Amino acid sequence: MRRNKQQGGEKGIRQKTIRELNEEYGWSISELCRTVGITRDAYYKWLKRGTSNKQQEQSDLLSAIMDLEKEHKGTLGYLGMTTQLASENRLYFKAGLKRVTNCMRSNGITSNVRRKKRNRIKRREEYINDNLLKGQFDRKGKNEVWVTDTTEIKYGNSGHKARVHVVLDLYGRYALSYNISETETSSAVIDTFKRAFEDEPDAHPMVHTDRGAAYCSMDFNNYLTENKCVHSMSHPGHPWENSPMERWWNDFKHIWMDHHPRPANLEELETLVQGAIDYFNRKRAYASKNGMTAEQFRNQAVSC
Repeated sequence: MRRNKQQGGEKGIRQKTIRELNEEYGWSISELCRTVGITRDAYYKWLKRGTSNKQQEQSDLLSAIMDLEKEHKGTLGYLGMTTQLASENRLYFKAGLKRVTNCMRSNGITSNVRRKKRNRIKRREEYINDNLLKGQFDRKGKNEVWVTDTTEIKYGNSGHKARVHVVLDLYGRYALSYNISETETSSAVIDTFKRAFEDEPDAHPMVHTDRGAAYCSMDFNNYLTENKCVHSMSHPGHPWENSPMERWWNDFKHIWMDHHPRPANLEELETLVQGAIDYFNRKRAYASKNGMTAEQFRNQAVSC
């Protein structure tokens, strides 16, 4: 039995060699078959069988891609689609980035997310001692560094505005908490952190922020001191010093908010933000997290 399997494997290698030499150099199939010692009939039977299997795989691949395309509202690019396919075990065969890319391109499937173009010129750094994080965004464990920021979101037909606050753990870029307020105040920021500490009561992270008025307030800094947190701040006009938070906002707006109707009121906005937190924490898989979601990546820190 073992010998028959070895012989079958050797024939497969010879047949693959014939196909490759024929496709690359145009050499005669008859001459190649005679050289390697197999019949033309055997070669063409193998070729037909292999083509049929590959066509079935391509059909199944396209079907899986179309399902994810609909489920993720067209926001998955080539790498994102490859990562999501592997994360959810959608296929019974291996499909790498090149194969997924070719399949998407040949069927006209592309991400409809338009990234915001930025043309920033870095300024000479000032107040260096105030930025304690110093761009060390890759953390080895949970709750070492939390970053936070706020962004403005419109709702209602009259264009009412609200501030959405989020606290992000740099380990896995996991959103710990959020809060919605009418304006950016120190009390709204503190409430956001109170929610984070409810889930992580034993955490004493470094907290990195920009120099917004709420983050510079005495109330907020006293709150961080009470919770034994060190406060790190980006330099004025240096948003790249909090780039993980900037990236999260970019995905939040262009992958999530742009693909949902504008909320009619604060209640709908609350539901929409909750959905975004759940999606980016528990649904979206990332190549940078070894094909895991943010929650799966964070949980591995507990199991290790």
